[in-house]
Amino acid sequence: MGEKLLRVKKFFTFYVFLPVILDIVIESLNRKSVFSAFSYMVDKPFLFMFNVLIIMLTLSVAMYFKREIFVLTLMSVVWLLFGVINFVILHFRVTPFSAVDFTLISSAISVSGHYLTAFNVMMIFFAIAILVISLICLFKRTPCFQKNTTKKAYMLSTLVILTLAAGIVVMHKSSTSVQALAENYTNISEAYENYGFVYCFANSIIDTGIKKPEDYSEESMAQIKDSIKDTGTDEPEVKPDIVMIQLESFFDICDVKGVSFSRDPLPNFHRLQKEYSNGQLTVPTVGAGTVNTEFEVLTGMSQHDFGVSEYPYKTVLKSKTSESICNDLAQIGYSSHAVHNNTATFYGRNKVFSNLGFDSFTSVEYMNNITLNPNGWAKDDVMVDEILKTLDDNKNKSDFTFGITVQSHGKYNDVKTDSKDPVKVYNAPTGKEESYEYYVNEIDEVDQMIGKLVYALGKREKPTVLVLYGDHLPSLDLSNEDLEDGSLYETQYIIWNNYGLKEKDQDLKAYELYPEVLDRIGIHTGVITQFHQQADRSSDTYQTDLKALEYDLLYGENYIYDGEVPFTASNLQMGTNPLKIADVYQKDGKYIVRGDNFTPYCRVYFDGKELESQWIDEHHLKLKDVPERSDRKQDKQKSYEPDEIPNSFVVEVQNGDGVKLSYSNNLRWKNTSLGKK
Repeated sequence: MGEKLLRVKKFFTFYVFLPVILDIVIESLNRKSVFSAFSYMVDKPFLFMFNVLIIMLTLSVAMYFKREIFVLTLMSVVWLLFGVINFVILHFRVTPFSAVDFTLISSAISVSGHYLTAFNVMMIFFAIAILVISLICLFKRTPCFQKNTTKKAYMLSTLVILTLAAGIVVMHKSSTSVQALAENYTNISEAYENYGFVYCFANSIIDTGIKKPEDYSEESMAQIKDSIKDTGTDEPEVKPDIVMIQLESFFDICDVKGVSFSRDPLPNFHRLQKEYSNGQLTVPTVGAGTVNTEFEVLTGMSQHDFGVSEYPYKTVLKSKTSESICNDLAQIGYSSHAVHNNTATFYGRNKVFSNLGFDSFTSVEYMNNITLNPNGWAKDDVMVDEILKTLDDNKNKSDFTFGITVQSHGKYNDVKTDSKDPVKVYNAPTGKEESYEYYVNEIDEVDQMIGKLVYALGKREKPTVLVLYGDHLPSLDLSNEDLEDGSLYETQYIIWNNYGLKEKDQDLKAYELYPEVLDRIGIHTGVITQFHQQADRSSDTYQTDLKALEYDLLYGENYIYDGEVPFTASNLQMGTNPLKIADVYQKDGKYIVRGDNFTPYCRVYFDGKELESQWIDEHHLKLKDVPERSDRKQDKQKSYEPDEIPNSFVVEVQNGDGVKLSYSNNLRWKNTSLGKK
């Protein structure tokens, strides 16, 4: 009897009491307050118990193992680690930790230097080492319970797990408060506070993609198709160049209540607001998640229709083509270009942009004359010339250029501005004075870039439309109550033009922006484009029909396109103009590679080996190694990588992590000045 009582006591301690404690700790970290965690437990006991049940279910797996205590501890540590990671992430961005963040690890590592010092990194590795060593020691010291492996024990463990699983299913089916996350959430940060970290995180694991509409069929899609008037691919009288600039963490800082400035930090933006079409833009994210706003703007689809916290760039668009503004404009002869002064591989853009129909992508690896801000991000002044280059490359063809800035990216604390004429900030929230001053001076420089770009576009004879918008609000611990106008999920947009488009001010959602711009120009190609342009956006069916279209195009049978996938991945050229290598010669005892479009990210290969080189300018690279001709001969039956062809020079562009982005042409030794001697 005493042994059974001991086992019951152990069960309640480890599998009932421990999950409750774990959830309280996790919610304290999620809410940054122990008091708030207990308030949540008291105010929403049903949701609290639902979160506890999920933890209990995961911990119960330990009952199957001989080293039950070790597995129990390991699972508990994993949950605590998730809670700590969420706590840390919330200090750098507004959106909490979710399963999709595991797909963003490479992107997170690439930007970690902007947020973490060398000491921070060292302490992280030290903490991980201590944790691993502790778990190893615990594994060796914890006792083995042979009773856990008996048939009776397995049956009991299975019964417990099935009971917990059934309880979770019943609670989920019977409670509208639990179902609400999957159906009605509009703000993922608020969802984590309302429904609890554990439930939201678990839901983010299983909730991906777009759920199949209940009435999805060829007939239902035919009804939607019939409601869209087919305008064909008639071209407008004027086919202007179209430039859209996504401004990183940009919004009208003057909307923050109580804060004032020594001068207007956004004079160009404010002038354009007075003179051209503008309004509030509802975006799907705040503080981070740039590419989700980018996804909505480029595709006309709502990110909210996807799974909780999902990044379509990291899921479906990695392998699937999609309707987009690029693919729609291609039907009437436009070329599409992307320009971004950050690395090409961030969020997998070097892959995704091909599936979205871009013809070229100029990332920071293809830019010269880069200057960095105090936080290590490339300044946006380089964007003006790079954008103009895409428009001037083929003057006889209309172009769509999508620019993505980066200068005003966080972090904002512990960084001082390097502005030569700094804007002074008055009455900033206590403890945030330095963050506000740094951020304001960064967007002041972004505004100067906007002024230069508008001036340059205004001098061009060709009709041009420029769309400016912010991707999300910055991570400055803002709340809706801090803003004079709009909400945390609203930035501003402006539609400038140089050929007399009629001004029309209205508020839009990010996925409505490009169809609205094309409608004003007179372009009506593409199903998504026509749907937004013709739909009554206040109707009850607008959102449901849009979701059905999204499902059909990305996950369904493409009924809307008669069962065929109409889009193919583009042959994405990295850089507005391709790399070219023309000669390798010797001058004053130095070996020089001559060509076009070289940048500091270029690497030189000869005969399959990298030669140490130094960037001189866009036409010259200096070799530090003397190339030596080898006896290797090219096997015409063999397939070589461009940088492995025998006795050939090639220049390639690599990002900071060594990812090969593009190659120049191959130049045989015999065709160089060296080989002609």
